[in-house]
Amino acid sequence: MKETWTDIPGLEGKYKISNMGRYKRLSRYIQGRRLPEEILPLNQSQVREVKERLGRKEHVYDIADSMGISRKTVSKIKLGRSYAWAK
Repeated sequence: MKETWTDIPGLEGKYKISNMGRYKRLSRYIQGRRLPEEILPLNQSQVREVKERLGRKEHVYDIADSMGISRKTVSKIKLGRSYAWAK
């Protein structure tokens, strides 16, 4: 199956989601710094799981260690600095 990318409503030109649930940040400039295009490390189901577990007050370290993702990524999700727009 070929992966196809579509704009995320409200974030056109910034982020896209694929038919496989992966997120892509599009290249752009923020405060004079260029952010390259990048496929983000977590897919839609992983982001949803992290957010659900944070809602149940699980500790960041426990979530990160059990899912095999970085503690920094989970902390950023908790603070709303990463994947805040993801449902």
